[in-house]
Amino acid sequence: MTVEFLEQAQNGIWRDIEQHAKELGYGEQSPIYDGVCDIAGYLSSRHKTMWILKEPNGQLEGGGLEKGGWVIPNESFTDLGVTASQPTWQVIIYVMYGYLNGLMYDDMDYIHNKIEMARVMQSIAYLNVSKMPGYSKSIKNNIEQFYIQWKSILNKQIEIYAPDVIVFGNTFDHFKNDFENRGLEKIGNSPDWIDVYKSGQVILLDAYHPSRKGRKYVDTLIETLNKYFPIVKY
Repeated sequence: MTVEFLEQAQNGIWRDIEQHAKELGYGEQSPIYDGVCDIAGYLSSRHKTMWILKEPNGQLEGGGLEKGGWVIPNESFTDLGVTASQPTWQVIIYVMYGYLNGLMYDDMDYIHNKIEMARVMQSIAYLNVSKMPGYSKSIKNNIEQFYIQWKSILNKQIEIYAPDVIVFGNTFDHFKNDFENRGLEKIGNSPDWIDVYKSGQVILLDAYHPSRKGRKYVDTLIETLNKYFPIVKY
């Protein structure tokens, strides 16, 4: 896969997301688009990693929802200050930075002291089940409905980004039946934290949502990633 191909495919999926939102009847409200910021960095990595969370937080101070229409990887992950300020993203940063650099939580700097750690978000595929602005606290039954609405788009995104590893942030239950239909094998677990599956050549981690998780969550994910998809260093 080339950079040019994935750039065109990503632009195409964003057009599909826009059209699908209209077909679903969202009216004037627009999607919040997801995907990859640094496509060259993503493709050149030996660990193409995708995170799938629930829905983008579009809640305004007054309690309503924003109109959307912007791109998370382009408008949030290019500004390291913005990236590093979001609590959920902070946890993902610690996991990915530690995984890629052979570090555990206590070995790493605090993000506000080393803001360049946030750059790891640019080279992952970052998806939400729902593509529309949502509230700060998700409701599980709503996410199931969003999965049904956006299933075709999500499957296409997984196909075009072709990750080696997918980390599901309390979202795996929505995808599980579809993976079982394609072939799914449970290959391990970290009790009470993470179940590990394999579908074809892809490693799937059924983990908690990263919001406000601390040291144990970060270290357990780093250990699991290293066990089932170790970084090869030369």
